[in-house]
Amino acid sequence: MQLLLCCCVLLVCLAVNATALHQDIEQLSDAQMQGRKTGSVGAQLARQYIAQRYQQLGLQHFSVSYMQPFDYGHQKAAINVVGYLPGCQYPQHYIVVTAHYDHLGKEGRKIFHGADDNASGVAAMLELASRLGKSCPAYSYIFLATDAEENGLYGSKAFVAQPPVPLSSIVLNLNLDMLGRPDQRGKLYLTGAKRYPALKAELEPAFSRILFLHHRGPSRMLRDRVRYDWPNASDHGPFYRAGIAYLFFGGQDHRHYHTPDDTWQRIDAEFLNMAMAAIWQTVYWLETQPPGVLMATSQN
Repeated sequence: MQLLLCCCVLLVCLAVNATALHQDIEQLSDAQMQGRKTGSVGAQLARQYIAQRYQQLGLQHFSVSYMQPFDYGHQKAAINVVGYLPGCQYPQHYIVVTAHYDHLGKEGRKIFHGADDNASGVAAMLELASRLGKSCPAYSYIFLATDAEENGLYGSKAFVAQPPVPLSSIVLNLNLDMLGRPDQRGKLYLTGAKRYPALKAELEPAFSRILFLHHRGPSRMLRDRVRYDWPNASDHGPFYRAGIAYLFFGGQDHRHYHTPDDTWQRIDAEFLNMAMAAIWQTVYWLETQPPGVLMATSQN
């Protein structure tokens, strides 16, 4: 009965809260954030904004605050923002939702706003937290806004190296990166879904703009650049290397990628709303599966 009630609430929430989604993107890519470069004042403002949103959404923290600092490289410092929502049916099993909040910062007077990369992913993560918080979800969820992704996935590496829960209790990583712009063929990529044929079968009829990929990524002929190491292309990489299954919603490069023109005004609202609906339907499916189904394919 509890699971049925949870699923009914999830279905009621299927409509995209476009206002909050777009407001978060606009705020995180605003000029005052200065491109959110790791270690900058702008990155600090972004963290404060995300932590404030976590608090508004009622997320709990593992330590005295949501901030989890770490060091990387040659004495470089960065800070992840981590909150969690306890589950009711499988409270000791965790789904970690990741989205990096850092970007490229400034070059002279030019600000690299990073609206698609990756204010869009952080906004979707916050929207997901909002929806899941409306009832007690089956799984416990960790919401991880990573720092220093652009420098080498260091935020997710730090989390996996020192997780707040045992790695063995993490059943899945759901990674969100660049959701606001389609690729040249108008597609959004969902990597890792072929591990779960039932999930693919559920999403495919409703989302014609999603390209479903193996967890190793697209075949060479589909890649725009052969330099892509798809399992390590974003924050799902450290989870994958730790033997944890992942689903990665994300886009490929577009003409405003890593330029000052990646602004909130260029977000494709219809495409973003489609991506959010697909993410939410995916989470609804995950909520109906026992941990063994999600974990059994982690090494495939």
